[in-house]
Amino acid sequence: MQTLPSLQSKLGTVVDEFRRKYSSFDESFSTYSAQYGEGAVKVYEPFKISETIDPVIIILGRTTPLFYKASRRLLSGSLSSVTIEAGSVYVMGRREPSDSKLIVWSAKDETEIEQYDSRVRIIASRIHAAIFGLEDGSVLFADLGSSSGSILAGETSKPEPFITLYASPRVDVHRVPTETKYAH
Repeated sequence: MQTLPSLQSKLGTVVDEFRRKYSSFDESFSTYSAQYGEGAVKVYEPFKISETIDPVIIILGRTTPLFYKASRRLLSGSLSSVTIEAGSVYVMGRREPSDSKLIVWSAKDETEIEQYDSRVRIIASRIHAAIFGLEDGSVLFADLGSSSGSILAGETSKPEPFITLYASPRVDVHRVPTETKYAH
């Protein structure tokens, strides 16, 4: 598993690249950093979502769901899907001004993956989370200090259920213990 400083370094590299490549990312990043501070976007306690039973449910904010299928290395929403490739970083967030679309920015593309209802109080942050496709085949999810938090729910391939909450402000990570209801 890669270290937190290593992941932060990868994130810094793609943030610079995406700011040059995508005007929508630059605007989202600039306004988010202006509001929360220059060091606001950083990797908080990554969670390994590879080696899980399909799907892992990822909720950004409180109401924007995505699904990660480890068997296909596929992140999906209602609008589109993105294949997670080894050696790549994917940043999720929303455009500013808001257009009710959750975006995944990557080296290849800017993908509208999910629609959200902007009437809800807690929506995905402009720069919300990242998925790291590592060279060893592992895939990690990390909240980037989003102001609205994230929820992961699923089951490891052991099988062992998990619920992980990334709660703002500036991020407190909670793991919810789950008891096995039925013995084998």
